Amino acid sequence: MTNRIMSSKLMWSAAFTIAIATSMTATSFGQYRGYFAPSYGAALSQRAELPQWNPVLPPISQGRTQHLSSSQPIPAPHAYSPSEMPSVNPFANVRSRQQQVTATYGNAQYQPHAQYQQTAPQYNAYPVSAGEEPYPVGGVPDAAPTRQLTPLPPQHSLYDQTAQSYSAQFGYGCDPKAGECSTPVALGVRSGWYGGVGGVIMNRDRENNLWLSVDQTDIRDRTLNSNDADFSYAGGAAATIGHYFNCGRNSAEFVYWGIYPNTGEANSFGADTAVGIDTILHFDGLQYDAGLGGGAQDLSGTFFFDAERHRVQRDYNVYNIELNLLGHDFASGCGALQLGWTAGVRYLRFDDDFLYSSDGIDTTFTGDAREVHYDIDVENNLIGFQVGGRADYCVGSRLSLFANTKVGIYGNHIGHRSRIYGANGQAFVGDAASPYFGQDVDITSDKDDFAMIGDLSIGANWCINSCWTINAGYRAVGVSGVALSTNQVPVDFIGALDSIRTVDANGSLILHGAFAGINYCY
Repeated sequence: MTNRIMSSKLMWSAAFTIAIATSMTATSFGQYRGYFAPSYGAALSQRAELPQWNPVLPPISQGRTQHLSSSQPIPAPHAYSPSEMPSVNPFANVRSRQQQVTATYGNAQYQPHAQYQQTAPQYNAYPVSAGEEPYPVGGVPDAAPTRQLTPLPPQHSLYDQTAQSYSAQFGYGCDPKAGECSTPVALGVRSGWYGGVGGVIMNRDRENNLWLSVDQTDIRDRTLNSNDADFSYAGGAAATIGHYFNCGRNSAEFVYWGIYPNTGEANSFGADTAVGIDTILHFDGLQYDAGLGGGAQDLSGTFFFDAERHRVQRDYNVYNIELNLLGHDFASGCGALQLGWTAGVRYLRFDDDFLYSSDGIDTTFTGDAREVHYDIDVENNLIGFQVGGRADYCVGSRLSLFANTKVGIYGNHIGHRSRIYGANGQAFVGDAASPYFGQDVDITSDKDDFAMIGDLSIGANWCINSCWTINAGYRAVGVSGVALSTNQVPVDFIGALDSIRTVDANGSLILHGAFAGINYCY
């Protein structure tokens, strides 16, 4: 009896449970489908309206959008199935969530803060291309949803900037096109060509004195030396042209500068001495025929001794050409301090001329046959490889300072000519006991040697605008292993022609002075 009662209770409990579960299932399913729940008999709240995938939209002005005739009926919206429901990403624009206003999901449109406001994405509003089928009047079947345009990112999002904006940015622009000033810029904006022109004014450092003339009554009273012909400061020109590549990290650059000094001159006059002037150079054994009769005359006794005037003239030229590969910001990125490197080839030509003249009849050189000249010309042609570095420091939005240095080793091909002549021709060795007897004093020779160059420039750039800059600074160039004209004068006997033929390349050249120019980037 007890077992029957227990069994009956269990059966009624199971039936009641099944009824409750069936009722709850029907209610939930009705809520999901938006129908009236049969067990409640009252309308429940409808589901939230989500974006419709397949509506037929009115014409859109952008592109060639398919237009529907006004007579065509607009199909009813399609209800979603669970597999068609789009997902809403709650983490969109997460960077600004702390500043966002309260989100609304009334039509599944997320409304972020105004700073990152974006328009609601529009689906299926793409242009109809040639050959495509237009929308059917009744809409597109549910099983084949149309293509969707990818929603654009927020208008003011960081991600709608170009990839260049992800490069390092700086307080002072390192863009040469911006004149190393202006607004912050990225390394990648360096591009295109740049060039500049300018002027230089430089002075040549003096070498050791070569004494030439003395008072004939007192050899200790020296009246003229090689450095009396003052070089002073010489002017010249400079030009640069280059092109950036490798996203502005490198450039190839052609550089030219040269100086063209006037001829320096100094004189010594016999009237300034008690008797006259003489030379301390060793012209012994050399003769020149001035047409005075009786054959050739000795240089020392007739033309340089007891002369009315001795004159020394000095002249030189320097031409510099470089083709360099430059690296920009290889260590420091691009900030207030910028570092770079240089590697390339360089050609430097240095011509040095010396002319020592004597007039034994008056104080005016007119080309008379009795005027005699000792002329030495040397030409140094240096070509080789150089390396260097550059540092720029931005002081302000328009002003930057720079220092540039280069060093290199070079092969030096030297051409040389020494001669003694007058209007009647060349002087010659008149000493019958000399192995060079009868040979003219007109010797040409050459030599190949090694040389070195060190180059230092410091200065400042001033930005005029985004393309134009001006610069000014100081440059010093030191060259060792060159032939100087005054070093080719033999210290003992000029008549020993082999001593003239041998080229002395142990000299040095130091040039220093100012430069200024204007640059343009395009």
